Amino acid sequence: MPAGRRPARVPSDAFSALGPRSLLDGMLALALVAAVLWLCAVAAVWGRQEKLIFRPDARPLGEIPAELAAVRFRRARVWTRDGLELAFWAAEPLLGMPTLVLFHGNAGNAADRAPALAPFAAAGYGVVLAEYRGYAGNPGCPSETGFLRDARAYLGWVASTWQEPSPILCGESIGSGVAVRMAMEQSVRAIMLDAPYTSVADLAAAMYRWLPARALLRHPFDTLSCLPLVRAPLLVVHGEADPLIPPEHGRRVAAAAGGPAEFVLLPGIGHPVLGNDPAGHGAAAVRSFLTRLARATDAAAGT
Repeated sequence: MPAGRRPARVPSDAFSALGPRSLLDGMLALALVAAVLWLCAVAAVWGRQEKLIFRPDARPLGEIPAELAAVRFRRARVWTRDGLELAFWAAEPLLGMPTLVLFHGNAGNAADRAPALAPFAAAGYGVVLAEYRGYAGNPGCPSETGFLRDARAYLGWVASTWQEPSPILCGESIGSGVAVRMAMEQSVRAIMLDAPYTSVADLAAAMYRWLPARALLRHPFDTLSCLPLVRAPLLVVHGEADPLIPPEHGRRVAAAAGGPAEFVLLPGIGHPVLGNDPAGHGAAAVRSFLTRLARATDAAAGT
């Protein structure tokens, strides 16, 4: 620097102006990144929700095990209105006995539920282990609309094959919404729900609080809105230790029913009840419900 010349001075307010502007730019950049990540999450949930909701087991049902054949189970097929042929297992009722139609949960397949329902077939009840599209080697893709079409086909099959127009509907987990919707659409003898929800939309909203889950959902399974129109007797069993569907859902389902309803909370039991209850308390509650239902039916018939 030449002698006698002073260094150029930066105005004192330049640094104060530079700092907040850089901070603002940084905050805007972070907000932009967060927004992009949030939109990516929204797109992922929107695009993958079927994989999040439905977890089908592709194992074909195959041949009937000997212990199930001994209580009248056989292989059967039904056609849906949209042209799908679905394979399932069923045990024909003994003379004068009602039929239980089970709509199972979102994972596994119908064969997994056979051990829990076999004792009822052994007692003479008809049992239909309804199998959905996309499960157990059946054609089609799972969806709420598809499940309801499948359910209508099964109830039509029971009515035409066994002359049973009013079966007892059993719904496990996601199948509880299917059972309640069918009970709203047609006359049924009774309903039994194992670990039901108020709606899948409610579950999604609680699980993904940072997303507009209700707006994104294509399969809301709104059980609660159907229940006031359901007049058939209802039994709800729920495990107190259920890690997937809070027991309060089951309590609210029972409270919303348009007919007589009973709520049974089982301490220490997970999800679902009948598949995680080695002591058999859930099955005992179901048997008691069915016994009382039979007595009421006989009393109404004057026998």
